[in-house]
Amino acid sequence: VLMRKRIIDWIFTLQSQRGILGEKERRLYTYAYGLLLNKIAIYAIIAIVGTITGNWIGMFSFLLPFTILRQYAGGIHLEKPMNCIIFSGFLVFGCGQYLAVASDIGKILCALWVAAILLIFVLAPIDTKGKKLDKTAKKIYGRRARGVLVIEVMIAICFWVCGFIVVTKGIAIAHIILMVSLITGKANFFDYKIGRASCRE
Repeated sequence: VLMRKRIIDWIFTLQSQRGILGEKERRLYTYAYGLLLNKIAIYAIIAIVGTITGNWIGMFSFLLPFTILRQYAGGIHLEKPMNCIIFSGFLVFGCGQYLAVASDIGKILCALWVAAILLIFVLAPIDTKGKKLDKTAKKIYGRRARGVLVIEVMIAICFWVCGFIVVTKGIAIAHIILMVSLITGKANFFDYKIGRASCRE
């Protein structure tokens, strides 16, 4: 965590000295650089695990659709960056191993995938404590999330028809995990709003 803070401070100071950024923008860019470093750390973990296991296709067929759709759909976020990195690493590794072992799409997975598609379509986007959306932003993010979802489902079906089942399964699992994230995020945000209302009373 200390090393992460030093890197962020160094990047901001460097840009500040060059006149690119001002002190007023420190808070915003510190947050943005933190997210960027988190993503770099997660992709580094994937690269290491992918090299060890040799299951690149399975990992990226899960991670790519999950990452793209999640940025519009939202969902639960772990508050501490290190917890997020560790959890993401385990999640990607577990999904990669499952995709490497299981060979076909069963009825249970198919049913869960259909449920995930419907719920993502209805629930997205989800507010979080760190990222609250106004009505206009919700409409924009909602449209984009549903558009990306439809495209990913079409891609998954095309790969399924062509016989690349591992890619279809990766996308299906990404949607199922995102569904869980959305449901959990909605429940957590609802509890958060109730807690704030109680405090005001």
